[in-house]
Amino acid sequence: MKIAILLKSAPFTEEADRALQSASDMLAQGHSVSLFLLQEAVRFCGSRLKRTDSMDLRRLIENNLEVQVLTQDANMRGIEVSTSGQPIFGGSYESLIELLETSERVVGIL
Repeated sequence: MKIAILLKSAPFTEEADRALQSASDMLAQGHSVSLFLLQEAVRFCGSRLKRTDSMDLRRLIENNLEVQVLTQDANMRGIEVSTSGQPIFGGSYESLIELLETSERVVGIL
């Protein structure tokens, strides 16, 4: 099953922890999972990649989690997606809509 998770909460919040744990659980069950980061969640792409939240995200990416970040929100916070050092793809509102339309389930952890 293709599942999309939307996250707008910053790293080190209950919502972010819940999103990463949910993604991990779904991947372990064999689902295809995409995480879309917007608003404060784009801070997962920040320059401080040695933080534990980034390490968890990196581990999930290694387990086939697809991650997109809303480029507009990242740019507003001074974060360049292409230089984040992680295999995270820039996205737009159009790519978010496409993800929502092509996913069988959508989980919003806002």
